[in-house]
Amino acid sequence: MNFSDKYKRQLLTIAILGVTFAPVSPAGAGGYEWGGLGSRAQSMGGAFIGLADDWTAIYWNPAGLTQLRGAGAGFDFSSPHIEMRDENSIANLPVAQIDPRFQRDVFVQYPPELEPTRFSKEKVNYDFYIPAGAAGYWSYAGFNMAAGYYIPAGYYVDWDDRVPYGGGTITAELFQELSVIAINFSLARQINDALALGAGLDVLYGDVEYDASKTVAGSGISDYSYDLDTGADGTGFEGVFGALYHVNQKLSLGGVYRTGGVIDLDGRARTSLTLLTLSESSGFVQKFRHPATYGLGAAYRYTTNLTFTADWQRTDWSTFDIDVEYDTPGVALVDQDYSADWHDSNRYRVGVEWKPALRWAFRAGYFFDESPLPDKSVSLSNIVGVDRHNLTCGLGYEWCNDWFVDLVLGHAWGDREVNDIDYHQRVYSVGLSVSHAF
Repeated sequence: MNFSDKYKRQLLTIAILGVTFAPVSPAGAGGYEWGGLGSRAQSMGGAFIGLADDWTAIYWNPAGLTQLRGAGAGFDFSSPHIEMRDENSIANLPVAQIDPRFQRDVFVQYPPELEPTRFSKEKVNYDFYIPAGAAGYWSYAGFNMAAGYYIPAGYYVDWDDRVPYGGGTITAELFQELSVIAINFSLARQINDALALGAGLDVLYGDVEYDASKTVAGSGISDYSYDLDTGADGTGFEGVFGALYHVNQKLSLGGVYRTGGVIDLDGRARTSLTLLTLSESSGFVQKFRHPATYGLGAAYRYTTNLTFTADWQRTDWSTFDIDVEYDTPGVALVDQDYSADWHDSNRYRVGVEWKPALRWAFRAGYFFDESPLPDKSVSLSNIVGVDRHNLTCGLGYEWCNDWFVDLVLGHAWGDREVNDIDYHQRVYSVGLSVSHAF
């Protein structure tokens, strides 16, 4: 079978686009797009900017560190369980039907118009067990300080399927994994009786892996195999700024701004397509733009035992783009620089905490998170593809002097219809935090 150089380049460029990995979608607790850091805050719907009175203030609002006395430490563990359904499964399209800028989880037909246009596996389930964050805090020379880590973004896809074709089968696999870990250093100071200010630095470490393969065997039409393997890691920085203002003994207002930052991912990509006897390998650098996030929050202490909270939060996903440069560009490994066409997303959160007894606390919350994805980018592998509702509840217990245990249970759901195709997500999560004040 003869292919023109122009057709070969167009076809293979689309096939290899996964080397830039799919746009990052936070996929676990501790992420900007989920409940946040700490089981206590999450059980209050992630409405914690205006309260921020425990060790998780490094994430929510560093100014809240001024409310802590002495020294202490905390650790957060999270376990989300995710189900995703997509009536269209993973696409397998002719080159003319693909927009490579937005269709990230798509395989290409070789030759076109003969293979099935989609695979059959429409559901994936994931179970995660994540050490989502930890921090220690202390005071020195009039400042409150803290150091720790949390996971602001994560992404995971593990899908495989087999469909009949001619006298044989088409087998495809897609694996994507990305994690961003923020190592945080924060300090805060009480400015006057009402106002506290805080600031922090996040050292961002990103690690990504992307593997895709497709094999056509025994078809009697055109057998071939396609493989792509890529991995990269790198670091970047972002600033975190917070303010906390106590209007009176009952009401406090807070604000936080995370600048976002660029993580320079340095890695290597390898691809092959037997049908065209093509094999390429190259190092590459990708600039991953970790988006800015910000929010406002309020906490109202109705009584000493009953507190209500509410937050508005936003992520500047419109700044996200694809920017990849290869050391040795080729037919398939070509430099890329374009906008992912996502839009900024809002999150609305409310929570309540009730302390009926000295050592016990009961909590509940709700949040609604908008999806940043345009219709053309919704897919089985994009966990932020739907607007999500989430209900949370939890409890806290001081099980001995200055040792605290917090538990959260959550259920999130969302559905979306694009071009008569239904997308569906359900997430059940459990989390546990342990902290100690010295």
